Amino acid sequence: MQQASGTAANPAAAPMQMLMTNAGSWHLMAHAYATFDSLRETGPRGHDKNFSTNWGMFSAQRAAGRGAIQFRSMLSLEPATISNRQYPELFQTGETAFGKPIIDGQHPHDFFMELSAEYARPFAGSGMLFVYVAPVGDPALGPVAFPHRESAMEIPQAVIGHHFEDSTHISYNVITAGVQLGMWRLEGSSFHGAEPDEDRWDIDGGRLDSASGRLTFTPTPNLTAQVSAGYLTKPEKLEPGDAKRGTASVSYTLAGWSSTLLFGRVYKESHDIWLNAWLAESTLRLARRHVVAVRVENGDKDELFPHFHLTNKVERPALPVPIFRVTAATLGYTFDFWIRDPLRLGLGADTTWYRFPEILQGFYGQKPRSQMIYFRARIGA
Repeated sequence: MQQASGTAANPAAAPMQMLMTNAGSWHLMAHAYATFDSLRETGPRGHDKNFSTNWGMFSAQRAAGRGAIQFRSMLSLEPATISNRQYPELFQTGETAFGKPIIDGQHPHDFFMELSAEYARPFAGSGMLFVYVAPVGDPALGPVAFPHRESAMEIPQAVIGHHFEDSTHISYNVITAGVQLGMWRLEGSSFHGAEPDEDRWDIDGGRLDSASGRLTFTPTPNLTAQVSAGYLTKPEKLEPGDAKRGTASVSYTLAGWSSTLLFGRVYKESHDIWLNAWLAESTLRLARRHVVAVRVENGDKDELFPHFHLTNKVERPALPVPIFRVTAATLGYTFDFWIRDPLRLGLGADTTWYRFPEILQGFYGQKPRSQMIYFRARIGA
């Protein structure tokens, strides 16, 4: 029940808003989330756009021998609700649109965000063995991805450190095996390392060429911490070379307050550089109807401008690339005007401020801002 993306776990105390029922020996669960957004950005690189971010999750589980088996799917209509293969987001980079790198924008998620099966079997009292297989899924690398973290759910925009921290939450041909002993969980994954292509409606597939491992510590139902590392084979379509990634995070939930501290680090072979990003985010629910969300990020950005990539590391050294350290701070508020199980409807707004090197002012302006108003729906009791 704690698993929210792949085998990554939220704190047990984190609210799980979902519909539940039984069909014979099967226990069925479903929940969904959608925002309808109107975004406005200032500055020379700012853009305006109306779009929707959304996903739905469905699972079925039952006893199987001495253990249990679960099938889970996670689907998104963002390929249809985000036009031109991206929505504006200042200082965001990663993946491509129409064959060009996305700069100052966020790509939509694939229609198939997860299709998985998992078997778990207890042993030695509090111990558990589990195996997770997924044509599309999330390997043991990073925390719960931002669309499914309770501390991040009330901010519709993606985190700008996404490709340093949790972008592998949509990977192909994932196989994970792990063991849990009391408060500790150790797991390892093999998967295809390339990022999804621009056809967001299909399943890309690919050979098992990448690997990762994760250690998770859950001392109380309120707190979950993890450290993880992985080797990714040619993850980016337009950037040759492999990558290494390491992450560490702590998530805490108590009485309607959910927070996460997250650090991510990536090594890019094409430029022989290490890039870092960190994030602090928190969501607080007050008097059932009021939600306040805060996110502060700081990270290295090396893809804000088109640049050359290393093509043959044997014959020449890695090419230098400009790196800029960017800080983004977002403050948001949502008012739930309708609460009738299984539906929760809200209206909200958020604002993002940025801090960056002075040399970028000619491209972004002195004080660019991002403002969003949105309608949010969550389905699940």
